[in-house]
Amino acid sequence: MHILRTGLGRYFMATIYYVAHDPLSNSEAVITEYDSELLKKAAEGGIVFIAVDDDGSRSIVPVDDVKEPENREGSFTIVQPIYVDDRVRAVVDVFDALAASVPAVAASADVQPVSSKARSAMSFAEALEALRALAYGTGEEGGAQ
Repeated sequence: MHILRTGLGRYFMATIYYVAHDPLSNSEAVITEYDSELLKKAAEGGIVFIAVDDDGSRSIVPVDDVKEPENREGSFTIVQPIYVDDRVRAVVDVFDALAASVPAVAASADVQPVSSKARSAMSFAEALEALRALAYGTGEEGGAQ
């Protein structure tokens, strides 16, 4: 974590990257091009800019504040494994709850295979069990069963 000291003795977190957020499509992308004219055109088109600090906090910033951040470590982590693990487990829990609330539909629903050559079609229950094994491992069970 990088903490910078200001002239007033206050501390603040260093911005490690900026995100362009499109409120209409509710999508975001990490900014890699810092051309001020392109950024201003994007802002005029409704894009909102978000600074992401190295502690993970996010704040909306004016387009004029969007500058290429200093690379303090040589590289940075876009997502941490725990962040991904927590969200995958949340997805499994939602599907578990869905399967519990609509058992007849879940039992008969077929999932399209990723590749017909790679594997045959599997039922919703089989696909959920495979996702559960990825998220929790084979020894744990998560969500509503």
